[in-house]
Amino acid sequence: MASSRSDDHPGRRAERLDVSGLRAVWVLLPILIGPAVADALHGMDPGPRSATSAALWICWALCLTATLVPLPVTLTVLRLGGPGVAALAVWSATVTDDLVHTGFALLAGVLVVLTSFAAPVADRFVDGASYGDERRFLLRAPGPVVLVLGPLATAVAVAGATVGPVLLLHSRWVPGALVTAAGLPLAVLSLRSLHRLVRRWIVLVPAGFVLHDHLALAEPTLLQRAGLDQLGAAAAHTGARDFTQQARGLALEVRCRQPHDILPAKSRGGAETPAIEVQAIEAFLCSPVRPDVVLAEAARRRLPVG
Repeated sequence: MASSRSDDHPGRRAERLDVSGLRAVWVLLPILIGPAVADALHGMDPGPRSATSAALWICWALCLTATLVPLPVTLTVLRLGGPGVAALAVWSATVTDDLVHTGFALLAGVLVVLTSFAAPVADRFVDGASYGDERRFLLRAPGPVVLVLGPLATAVAVAGATVGPVLLLHSRWVPGALVTAAGLPLAVLSLRSLHRLVRRWIVLVPAGFVLHDHLALAEPTLLQRAGLDQLGAAAAHTGARDFTQQARGLALEVRCRQPHDILPAKSRGGAETPAIEVQAIEAFLCSPVRPDVVLAEAARRRLPVG
């Protein structure tokens, strides 16, 4: 039996190319951004400079290793490391006077962010946790998260993990200790929130279609193959239940032959929030990052694609 990971599956070529590009960028990162960072660190005392340099090499090695192990958790690492590299590039550009080094550093920052957040890369890493003959596809982040909350959480995670230790390296013991004590818990909370975003996905399994989205559902729901009526692009004025969380981009509409029971996620209310109850729906909307690839894979699995 052919493996579900075979290269002829829809979207695999784009995933291989984008993941290869991601790895290449991280391999070349010391060459691209190293000179600018070295210039920026030149004015520091030998002790802090050596400690900072060692920490940067460790972070680089961790992220490079993450590119070799496609999993949701390593995707989170890269989506934090990419903006971290961009911030490092901007900082080094403000310190060094070498325009060539600055240009390469900024280019590296742009490339690492673009490759870390590429849709084929996201699907490849999410699918790395699949079991047997199943295929997972990442869901788009909610609209407010993409515009505001996601960048804010990333900034808090990066700053919370770095600002305090940097102050300590410069012997600013009291502010360094205070910022570290406050920043590390905030960084952990932000990282946890970012990781939950990459644990929302569609799963195509031999039995049918699974929606795994903790923002929309209290527990994943499986639509059996025999109970599926149609999968396709959502109509402009559809009456299907909206599980897209205001995500931007094309939504897919999944229609059932008969009403299907789901358990909606509990709303974020106080103690007076009523208990959630099972609801029956006939159709719903979801927003994968690559809806065309989802539909192509669904057709290959002989699901009813319209």
